[in-house]
Amino acid sequence: MKNILLTIPAILLLFSCKGASQTAASAPATADKRATKETIALYKNLFRLKEKGYMFGHQDALAYGVEWKYEEGRSDVKDVTGDHPAVYGWDLGRIENKELKDLDGVPFDKMREWMKQVYDRGGINTVSWHVNNPLSGKDAWDNPPGTVASVLPGGSQHEKYKSWMDNAAAFLLTLKGSDGKPIPILFRPYHEFTGNWFWWCKNTTTPQQFKELWIFTVKYFQSTGLHNLIYVYNTSNENVATEADFMEYYPGDEWVDMVSFDVY
Repeated sequence: MKNILLTIPAILLLFSCKGASQTAASAPATADKRATKETIALYKNLFRLKEKGYMFGHQDALAYGVEWKYEEGRSDVKDVTGDHPAVYGWDLGRIENKELKDLDGVPFDKMREWMKQVYDRGGINTVSWHVNNPLSGKDAWDNPPGTVASVLPGGSQHEKYKSWMDNAAAFLLTLKGSDGKPIPILFRPYHEFTGNWFWWCKNTTTPQQFKELWIFTVKYFQSTGLHNLIYVYNTSNENVATEADFMEYYPGDEWVDMVSFDVY
């Protein structure tokens, strides 16, 4: 099995399509049974990659770089190599509060335009979400036990969290290419959960709670009309020594399109 390798500053992301020994023609169905044609096409093309090689990526590539910011058509990768990266990472952190900029200071209106540019020239957009802690009101790195339980159905913060997901969905639904089609996105919810630094990490929740959160998230985003997300299960390199460690919180193939891990 050949994996899909993406690099982002300070992080190495290693992705693998589930069932990657299969051909593109026999690729498994996406977690979203109503996925758009473009999303399915991207998913199948990822299987073809194992016959071709690797893709290089960069976080916020079009937004800023070494001694520059918001310069049209520029990226550090292009400055060095003469071409843009194949994969672009973005983050939704702060969209939950309807802020104008993400946690890295990137304006969401500019992010929307840059993601459109990426799609129009055949690149791949990936999205993570450093969502604030809905229980404490602090940032994603505030990780008291019980936060995941609080956002599950019946939890004290469930309705608040649904409103935050509505805000994220509202933005994601605006992401369209020049062809008017929704932009396919590799979406990494609750990334690096095997670490101990986010409120969704395994030191603050149980495998069953994490699986419930994942499945609820997939179902809820689909209910908002989002059918252009490829769902990526993502661990960190912390506390993952065996396959069992990697799969302990895995919600099942029917809810996951790809698996990956972040290496610092």
